[in-house]
Amino acid sequence: ADWKLGDRFKVNLGVHSSNFFVESESYFSIQPRISSRYLLNKKSSIKASYANMTQFLHLLSNSTIGLPTDLWVPVTEKIKPQTSDQLALGYAVTPTKGYQISVEGYYKWMNNLIEYKDGASFQGSAEDWQDKVEVGKGWSYGAEFLLEKTKGDFTGWIGYTLSWTNREFENINFGDPFPYRFDRRHDIGVALTYEPSDRIDYGLVFVYGTGNAVTLPVAKYNGAFVPPTISGGGFEFQELEYITERNGYRTPSYHRLDLGVNFHKEVSWGKRTWSLGFYNIYSRQNPFFLFFDQEYNESEQTSENVLKQISLFPIIPSISYAVKF
Repeated sequence: ADWKLGDRFKVNLGVHSSNFFVESESYFSIQPRISSRYLLNKKSSIKASYANMTQFLHLLSNSTIGLPTDLWVPVTEKIKPQTSDQLALGYAVTPTKGYQISVEGYYKWMNNLIEYKDGASFQGSAEDWQDKVEVGKGWSYGAEFLLEKTKGDFTGWIGYTLSWTNREFENINFGDPFPYRFDRRHDIGVALTYEPSDRIDYGLVFVYGTGNAVTLPVAKYNGAFVPPTISGGGFEFQELEYITERNGYRTPSYHRLDLGVNFHKEVSWGKRTWSLGFYNIYSRQNPFFLFFDQEYNESEQTSENVLKQISLFPIIPSISYAVKF
């Protein structure tokens, strides 16, 4: 519901209610939200908001190196829904016709989050996934900046986000907070369009993001291991990893530049368009996943583990033809 208090102040109040049934358990939630805006003058305003949210699906991500695995798992009798509370405060201004600038800061608290226990993953065991995870809390905060140009032959926007996302679990990382896998300190997005005439337009998209936080072992050793498939005692020897910190390493940053041009022509029966595009124009080798590879030095007759990466999608050209009647 919207309320206007005078000509400058506007408030929106809302509430979302949901109920989720799983086996013999029922999860009921009431999620209030409020947002407000105050006009400082004809060109600028401030806004503030609060939102309480409940989610009945959990994202379970493997933070170690190797092929990335993101699983969406539902709540159960044992795993409760995740909840969050978020506060945001922003400022927007239109300094001149066709330009808009906005900045917004936020802080978010999260509870009932799940994370794989140390050494656990979704592979290699018949153990129930619920027994492989820990339940804890998290928080994220940051600021978002946006510059937009909406009029003229040259239009587009430039956005930048500075953020932190952390997790804390009693039995993970010695109980100390650690960065979430998708904690991205810097995130930049640019989208520009130049349209000198009705017959042609050019487009540019650039993205940049800090690399993901992953867990790397500092050493490997042969040790005794009791697999869950062995009953009645017994153990086997295998190579084990020694890890000192959860998500203490960053993958290389992700960045990419895409370019495109569209040629338009009006005809008697409609409009036709030829489009030429280039994805990842400078063929950046962005990491898809990391792995250790053992390299042997023949001259020294020694071997060492070397961290390498697998990348996908180098420069990809494309061409398309479209008609509108």
